Amino acid sequence: MGISQPRDLDVLRHALTGWLRAWRPEARDVRVAPLQQPPTGLSSETFMMEVDWHLDGAPRHASLVARLPPDGEGLFPAYDIAGQGRIQGVLAAAGLPAVAPLAVEEDDGWLGAPFLLMPKVAGRVVRADVPFLRTGWLAEATPAGQARLHAELVGALAGIHRLDWAALGCDRLLAPRPGTGAGRSRLGPELEHWAGYLTWAGGGAVPAVYEEAVAWCRANLPGHEPPPSLLWGDVQLGNVLVAEDMGIAALLDFEMASIGPAELDLGWFLVLHRMSVDRCGGDLPGFPGRPATVSAYEAALGRSVADLRWYEVFAALRSGAVMVRAARLLARLGVDDSWLTRANPTIALLAELTAG
Repeated sequence: MGISQPRDLDVLRHALTGWLRAWRPEARDVRVAPLQQPPTGLSSETFMMEVDWHLDGAPRHASLVARLPPDGEGLFPAYDIAGQGRIQGVLAAAGLPAVAPLAVEEDDGWLGAPFLLMPKVAGRVVRADVPFLRTGWLAEATPAGQARLHAELVGALAGIHRLDWAALGCDRLLAPRPGTGAGRSRLGPELEHWAGYLTWAGGGAVPAVYEEAVAWCRANLPGHEPPPSLLWGDVQLGNVLVAEDMGIAALLDFEMASIGPAELDLGWFLVLHRMSVDRCGGDLPGFPGRPATVSAYEAALGRSVADLRWYEVFAALRSGAVMVRAARLLARLGVDDSWLTRANPTIALLAELTAG
């Protein structure tokens, strides 16, 4: 849920009922059961809803999902829910396992914010807030099942990156970074975007390790920039719905989607998974490890990758910047934020990656 006061679920249900009746005026007796809100971190909010109605005298039922920006301050300065929905539609139309929205509502008069309405997809979620490599359904799965999930995730990521994003109009669906354009560098503006985010997130109190990482990234910016791709933005196991057969049922959460070198996504995935491995004391037997992951990704992408050390440093910096924002917001609620400098995995990782 969001950092600020949680939404009133009864008020939200009433508003959604009104919207559904206006959206489908031919439906009769539209009824929405009490909403369910799964744990979804500190960013956009997700609500599960069971809807019943009559159409031409026959009863109908649907399991739906509504996604809204946080009600108040969140991890990011702004949330483009409509843009996220349109990107999901593009990916689904291209045959990738994203959930195409049933509706993208930009009028905030209904719920107080724009929102997406999507069909509910059956699947299990990897809880990133628990040691999922050591305990739970994924750790208990067979090595073959684990290997299938990992391979499908790597393949889906490369599939996103192979899309002709310009022909699909993705650049019109995402807010461009200042300073980017046809034939121009995207890494420099992307780095400065996150440097600005870090300053905003810290509110005048940014741990020195992150400021040093920004300086390192500026000094070591890769000389060769790969061609831009559509980026998922938040590639991690926690943003995948997993089917019973261990295949991918759906890719989730495109609020950090952008356009840039595919290595930005790969570095993020490698760094977040490495921090999970370090926290859990080892990887899953069915997961192939970093070198094999990179090789499989390169084979699926159709080109080699380079400068991964830089992209991993930048990923650790971005992850740390988001942690800074989360810590500052939680501190306002009275939550101890000393973990930011005491038990923060990005600090040791940045020290290791930038050494030498």
